Amino acid sequence: MSRRVASISRLLDLLKQPNPSKEPDVILGLKRLKRNLGIAQKQATPLTLEVMRKLQAVCSDGIVGLRNRLLLQLGYESMRRRSEICAFKFDDVKTLPNGKHALLLRKSKTDQFGEGKLIPISDELVEMINHWQDTIKQTDGYILRSFKRGLSVRESLDPAALNKILKSLQDKAQLKDIGELSGHSFRVGAAVDLLDKGVPLERIMLRGGWKSENTALRYLRNWDDSDWLIVGENY
Repeated sequence: MSRRVASISRLLDLLKQPNPSKEPDVILGLKRLKRNLGIAQKQATPLTLEVMRKLQAVCSDGIVGLRNRLLLQLGYESMRRRSEICAFKFDDVKTLPNGKHALLLRKSKTDQFGEGKLIPISDELVEMINHWQDTIKQTDGYILRSFKRGLSVRESLDPAALNKILKSLQDKAQLKDIGELSGHSFRVGAAVDLLDKGVPLERIMLRGGWKSENTALRYLRNWDDSDWLIVGENY
């Protein structure tokens, strides 16, 4: 309701029309709703390293399973939103002067002007990307692909497909007791692992692209003190 009111308010301001959303009755009405219903947001289920390994273990041996194992690794290590995960291209994989590797995030929700950001990734992920590239015989374009009939690859993977893929893998792995995984689970899971590893909140925010401490803490408030490890030493 608040998002809809904010959208209508913005539209009316742009059209330079009277804006009833700023009237006391509307403001008090929204406050009354928040008091009665609460404002807690549903938290995404963390896709931690432990969960990722279990999902990778049930991926099939064919080309679809190869894509899915890569998708899981890419989503977890990049800590990005599902649209950003699907937007990575092969030429976004960079080798740094120190010999380590990174992914170039060209644009994100918090970087609408495309200043870009380098995200460190493990050698394991680079090897997976190279193997996938050789398998589908593509030298450029998007890393993640969907499939046509006959399992020939399309040019890209629709971000909306990530939730369906995760649900299918979660069912195969019989991980019903952890909550429903979604495209946002990558960010939460990796952040939880980093926090458990002792990484300061400021570095976790920088890694995940959060600009607000409140937003980052909302993701981490239900973290569980478990024996989790983050991939590699690039973090």
